Amino acid sequence: MKKLLIWDFDGVIADSEKLWVQAWDEILQSEKQINLSDKEKHNLLVGVSDKTRSERLEKYISGLNLDNAFMEKISEKEVFLGTNFMTPTPDVEKVMQNDNFEHCIATGATKEQHAWKMTQFQWIKKYMSEQDFFTVDMVEHGKPEPDLFLLAANTKGYTPQNCVVVGDSVNDFKAANAANMDCIAFIGATGNNTKQYETECKKHGVFGVCNNMNKLNTLLNEWHKSR
Repeated sequence: MKKLLIWDFDGVIADSEKLWVQAWDEILQSEKQINLSDKEKHNLLVGVSDKTRSERLEKYISGLNLDNAFMEKISEKEVFLGTNFMTPTPDVEKVMQNDNFEHCIATGATKEQHAWKMTQFQWIKKYMSEQDFFTVDMVEHGKPEPDLFLLAANTKGYTPQNCVVVGDSVNDFKAANAANMDCIAFIGATGNNTKQYETECKKHGVFGVCNNMNKLNTLLNEWHKSR
């Protein structure tokens, strides 16, 4: 019997995190003359929303004010980089060919954001339709609340016990736990592939941790067999 594989997008299907960090780094330099070290970029910019990045920076740098005009420049740069330079994670399509599963995407992006992120990813429609894309503006509460994953399961006709989430962030793991779904942590994206982060993922009770798509496929088949 098929199970439902619920994919996160950023950091899993696409190694997009490096593009968002690049956008912030370039705009901070050009607009605020702020040059962050690699360590600062990792601590302040990796793995969080733009809102959280802004809040962290304003707290970290005394007197810094990131107003709407600044955030609009960030958004413009992200759209440019995302539509022109975002590439799929190597071998992700092999996992989408795994016929033990139906596939859908549940992303923290809005419908508008997801649309431009898909510019270079039209091949996904071989495996999913537009109705298989679930965005944060479709629910009242985004991750780490379970709403988005539960919407995907209900729409596709699966119980939570027959769903597995593949995500890269703590918010993905928390949302999966709250939805009573198993989760596999993918840590192959830039900034995530460290022993420290692997340990952090395991604290959230994930089914397994992997850093490439071949290992993910193996874990998915193990999970499917265990159901």
